[in-house]
Amino acid sequence: MKLPEAQHAWESTFLTDEEGRPLAPRFHRLLMLDVVDHPTAADAERLEGALAALEERFPHGPDGLLTCLGWGFGWYAQHTAIRSPVPRAIPMARWENPKLEDIAACLHLASDDEDRLAEVTDALFGPGPLDQRARLRIREVRTGFVGRGLPAERLPERGLSPKAPLLLGFHSGLRGNQATEESITVPEGPLAGGTTMHVSHIELDLDSWYEQDRDTRSARMYAPGIGADEAEKLVDDAESDADRLPALAVAHGQVGHAQATGRARLYGRPRINRRDFATLDHGAPGTHFVSLQRTMEDFNATRAVMNAADARGHHGDIGVRRNNGINSVMEVRSRATFAVPPRAARAFPNLRP
Repeated sequence: MKLPEAQHAWESTFLTDEEGRPLAPRFHRLLMLDVVDHPTAADAERLEGALAALEERFPHGPDGLLTCLGWGFGWYAQHTAIRSPVPRAIPMARWENPKLEDIAACLHLASDDEDRLAEVTDALFGPGPLDQRARLRIREVRTGFVGRGLPAERLPERGLSPKAPLLLGFHSGLRGNQATEESITVPEGPLAGGTTMHVSHIELDLDSWYEQDRDTRSARMYAPGIGADEAEKLVDDAESDADRLPALAVAHGQVGHAQATGRARLYGRPRINRRDFATLDHGAPGTHFVSLQRTMEDFNATRAVMNAADARGHHGDIGVRRNNGINSVMEVRSRATFAVPPRAARAFPNLRP
């Protein structure tokens, strides 16, 4: 089977639930990698051969394996002769203080089989014919899950809804609130055929979130006036009334997360494609937020309007975090940026001669 030229082209392999929502892979791993010494063209061939061997071993899709390998600012600065296609990560809100990471590479692995991700990790970074440890070292492994019932299964003491696919209880990745894979593909330049990736680790305050009733949580996730029963039925898009944010903020004294973020759309279309998943890494509930977009400016613009800092002027009950989407229950612990080349150039891209 010929695989897509774009590493990030995953969605054609997704099934749908009974309502027609796309079903992302249930389990994810982010292998955060450092480069050892100075890779050569032979090392690039060895890495590509290992990735290709795994893709031949497992079907392309959630029932087998999906991969996406991105390269950080430091890779381009230290090992190539071109300017990095992505800038360094920066804080995205006045109230956050994340660790701004410079990581050489990030390999995103996804599958409906959790054990398979461990098997692939061991194959690439353990003894055997696919071992890459001569030129790549694992700095950190980040793990997580997304799918109906998994949050309740992983945190049984929380009493979460058995329907919830994510820790905050609502669906993510509806068809209409995701940028298409085509629209996030870079059309020209050194990253042509690829995309950019932002990875952040966000801790979630579930205690504060679930102290609110269901309809309040729904209003904070989507927009004032959208109740929990209505939110559970959303399939195509998250109704957000983004153009009515000032009026609704005045009337309700709160802002919805989707409502604020919706203002970043261009001609009604989202600018980022989210591949986020829940995590319990470090013993704390959270999200590994993986965002793909044509340029990092698309992410920055979306994240900036999500803050809804201007909403404070519409009602005294609204602060930069108080009654403002999900801002009050999230703490961003780290941020990193990566360039994702097309599949044919994914192994140690743009090596300096």
